[in-house]
Amino acid sequence: MGMSYRRAWLLVDTMNRCWKEPLVATVPGSAHGGGARLTEAGGRVLEHYRALQRSLIEGAATTDRAALADAMLETPRATQKD
Repeated sequence: MGMSYRRAWLLVDTMNRCWKEPLVATVPGSAHGGGARLTEAGGRVLEHYRALQRSLIEGAATTDRAALADAMLETPRATQKD
């Protein structure tokens, strides 16, 4: 994922503290290893998040979006010198 193990665990901890119920259940490490699993609440949140993503993608497929995309350059012009 391009981040340290510690950073990932800190993000999981922050996420769990932001919701009414934890989204991820964690098991401390031991000789047999630790781990994490998605909770039931986490599964519901993930389903809603993915549904929202689909709605936003579908909603963005409009003629207005196409017109704006056609009016944009693929890369910005070079900065003009005074």
